[in-house]
Amino acid sequence: MSQIMQRPTRPLTSRPPKPVSRPVKIAFAAGGLVLSAATLGLVLYEVSGGFTPSRSAATSGSLPLSTSHFTPVQVVSSEKSDSLGQHKLIKLKLARELTPPSSTVAPVFSVYLKDSDIQVERAYTPLKGLDENGEMLFWVKRYEHGEVGRWFHRQKVGEQVEIRGPMRTLDWEDGKWDEVVLISGGTGITPFYQLLHNVFTRTGDQKSSSEKVPLPRDTHFTLMHASRSVETLPPPVILDDLQKWARDNPDRLSLCLYVDAKEGDPSTSKDVRPGRINAKTIQEVREQRKLVKQPTWLEWLRGTATGPDRNKKVLFVVCGPEPMITDISGSRLGRPPSDGAAGGVLGNMGYRAEEVRKL
Repeated sequence: MSQIMQRPTRPLTSRPPKPVSRPVKIAFAAGGLVLSAATLGLVLYEVSGGFTPSRSAATSGSLPLSTSHFTPVQVVSSEKSDSLGQHKLIKLKLARELTPPSSTVAPVFSVYLKDSDIQVERAYTPLKGLDENGEMLFWVKRYEHGEVGRWFHRQKVGEQVEIRGPMRTLDWEDGKWDEVVLISGGTGITPFYQLLHNVFTRTGDQKSSSEKVPLPRDTHFTLMHASRSVETLPPPVILDDLQKWARDNPDRLSLCLYVDAKEGDPSTSKDVRPGRINAKTIQEVREQRKLVKQPTWLEWLRGTATGPDRNKKVLFVVCGPEPMITDISGSRLGRPPSDGAAGGVLGNMGYRAEEVRKL
């Protein structure tokens, strides 16, 4: 994930990683359209410790990109995306001969980046995957105590870094979810952008790349994203696409942006709302999308009908700083973290573990 969220880095030891839970399959109602796993993939949960044979992998400059070894790539651009210098858009380029077969690359994936100074790695999400030129674009935040992120920010154009992957951790099948609510904070938006970019720009397994695969009309996405200020909202390379997809496909995508009122002027953008993502704003989305069950007369009089409408198949996916994940969906358990039971705001609203994913 370009940067799903700031997570502790892990030393590159020879100890094999602990096993993780099986990838969870997500299905979307597609009106009869069936898409292969190679056509659509989704990385939407913690990949730390998963699907990697060794964290002390060797480096190879002759073998295609793989999870089994690190591959050198070149930094071809590195630009600040805010005046504070907290975020950068960094583009890496993989040599053509090192590009893995397309059948092995999920359209949405993460790669591990190695900090060669202190020998630790962490996962980042390419915003648009791996393009035909072997390029990957990342939106990276520099945290005060984030060793790999700070190291990544320091790399200059022309220098080489080492990555391994791709890592697919969540599969996508059409046919299950009517509504998907994506809730993100900060750079936690990157896997959701990957997903939506895949949905709204995919060409599929067509003979002609210009022939678009019809969108699964029965699935609606709502993206709720929070930033500390207008200044630290995702850059135009992300927001412009999201706003266009929402404008062109109002029956498929709703976009809700929030900023802390004290740290930014929401009036600079008509799409930005003051405040944070909490029980109130999530309930507003549920009511707008009619995700609340129809009340009985007694519930209506008491105003107590807030449970999920079980006639709709709904999935919530939360990605952001750990406190945000805990408040909205409950804490993640174990090492590496797993979803566990639904808690927080969504648990109080009656959603079950299979309806909530925590990244």
